[in-house]
Amino acid sequence: MTKGDNVLIQIFSYYDKVVSGLSPSTQGLIALVLLAFLVWQIWMFIKSGHWMFLVTLIICLPGTWPALRQILDYIWKVIQFLLNKGGVVT
Repeated sequence: MTKGDNVLIQIFSYYDKVVSGLSPSTQGLIALVLLAFLVWQIWMFIKSGHWMFLVTLIICLPGTWPALRQILDYIWKVIQFLLNKGGVVT
């Protein structure tokens, strides 16, 4: 388990603690709103053209690929967590 995984576990446990007093349908709604916000932010990042900088960086400095892959892995874990909490995926 890496340091980043520990941070994600802490964030997920804090999220669980904050919304634990709410009804399951409200928890699901909050998770879906957060998921929609995250997807919207990713879309805005792609739309703004910053993805071209990342592609250029990876081509020029191949050593950055593992770091980008780790960041994308963390984003995917957050999306899976929110999908699970939102009741979309069990």
